[in-house]
Amino acid sequence: MSEGEFRFQGAYPALVTPFDENGVNDEQYRGLIEYTIKAGATGIVPCGTTGEFTSMTFDEKVDAIRIACEVAKGRVPVLAGTGAAYTADVVKLTRRAAEFGADAALVVSPYFLKPSPKEIYEHFERVANNSDIPIFVYNIPQVTGVPLHWTMIDGLREIDGIVGLKDSSGDLINLTTILVRRPEDFQVVVGHDEVALPALASGCDGAILASANVFPDRYIKMQAALASGDLKEALIIQRSIQKTVRIFVNKGGGLAIKAALNMMGVPVGDARPPLQVGDVLGYGDLDELRACLEDLQMIPRGPVTFKMGDKSIVAEEYPKAIGMVPDTVEDLTLLHGEALFGGNTEVAHVDLILGIRDGPMSEALVDAGKIIEGTHSSNVIKDLELTTVFAPTVTITSENHKKMVYEVAQKAVADAVKRTITDMIIPHELIPDLIMVVNAFVHPSAANPKRVHINNFIAVRHAIRRAIEGRQSVDEIIARKDSARHPFAYNP
Repeated sequence: MSEGEFRFQGAYPALVTPFDENGVNDEQYRGLIEYTIKAGATGIVPCGTTGEFTSMTFDEKVDAIRIACEVAKGRVPVLAGTGAAYTADVVKLTRRAAEFGADAALVVSPYFLKPSPKEIYEHFERVANNSDIPIFVYNIPQVTGVPLHWTMIDGLREIDGIVGLKDSSGDLINLTTILVRRPEDFQVVVGHDEVALPALASGCDGAILASANVFPDRYIKMQAALASGDLKEALIIQRSIQKTVRIFVNKGGGLAIKAALNMMGVPVGDARPPLQVGDVLGYGDLDELRACLEDLQMIPRGPVTFKMGDKSIVAEEYPKAIGMVPDTVEDLTLLHGEALFGGNTEVAHVDLILGIRDGPMSEALVDAGKIIEGTHSSNVIKDLELTTVFAPTVTITSENHKKMVYEVAQKAVADAVKRTITDMIIPHELIPDLIMVVNAFVHPSAANPKRVHINNFIAVRHAIRRAIEGRQSVDEIIARKDSARHPFAYNP
């Protein structure tokens, strides 16, 4: 395809790269590409930032681009990521991409060494002068260390062979300046998921996004709404995915995307070290990502059997995040779940137990509402289908603290229990037979009731799922403790 023929349209996923012991996992990569195309992607980008290209050898990048071109088969364009810190490597990889049939190359500005504007300009000039396919300049200063100012783009777009820009900076002032100054034939696409809507509304030709691995169709619909002048509909779409997108962008990029795809049943394996779940993407973030995907109806649903003595009840529509949910909950006598969410003085730490009414849980109702020396009173939360006892885990220090605990945090617990029932996590047939006790931590210095409510709501929602699904197991807790990644012992 010649330079003049390539026109960017729609939404391209910045593909994650599945790995195995031999390099790129061919089967999983092909499966991912097929998934994204069927989900509405209008093109694909192998070996981008989300694809962990900096953790790949040259030969692995060649394999990934080759596979992408083979699977695309002309159905959608391939914009191959060929960037590197060394100019000669970029030239070499771009030539290989052209041989495989890539339609264009995405070339990130040289990173790590923070080259001067002259060095950056000459880098792109050499790449373009030695390429048989069009070049898109890639601006992502938060990882390269060097922003591409609009004055630089003014110059780069005059180089023969450079036809477009992917801007992942999130800097809308710089981006809109580029948009108002560009000639009609210079293409600009947004690469920062959190500002997709304003960037597209400002005139970007499309989007290359990490989150398009998961829901490319949402961005296609957003662009269609904008094209028809329906800003309200575009806003609804952006708002529906914004929370999920924020996790993708701020919690490890490819790490979070891979976690989401794996939960959805699109296997892509793990990120390469040093990235790993439990650090940038914390355990609370992972559970919140799962909840977001459930809300977007992107987690498959299926049967889970709950056993209670000789009685079995099947929840037919349980949201079964792959690798996290058992087919059977063997014993409802006593289940334990713990969750931590948020930070600073508004952090929420929830420790709960759930079990059948005629077992050990019956003791929970005996002292509910009583003030016992050395503790503050627990109470049964009113107007809940599921009998729920609320108890603080810290000494009440002031009237404001009391309000934060018994009004704000307790309401968050009630809201989370109601939402869990709505989410069909607990079968309605079981509700009369169960009791739950929620022990909630609220810091004495907590000052923001909105954050206290949100954090406790999220923590309770997570803890109930963990209790039912047997997470964390003893083995998981020991493994996380040994690696200093037990979220409760090491991070309250």
